[in-house]
Amino acid sequence: MITAKVKCVNKEESSYQTNEGTVRQARVTFYADYADGRNKEWASATPTLNLTMTLNGHAADLFDQGTAYTLQFVEDEA
Repeated sequence: MITAKVKCVNKEESSYQTNEGTVRQARVTFYADYADGRNKEWASATPTLNLTMTLNGHAADLFDQGTAYTLQFVEDEA
């Protein structure tokens, strides 16, 4: 498993109408977090990380702009 420390740097919320009602979503962007030596192990080989996800409103509510998170890469056994 490889871990990376990331920080939510942007969260753009939007909504649109469907026949069932209003649908909320957000585009959430994360960059590598280098505070306090975080990511030091892999940063010398790959010094940048950028992740952008478009999420439904419920999933987007789980992320806050300015908050740091741990991203885990786990090898798939399949």
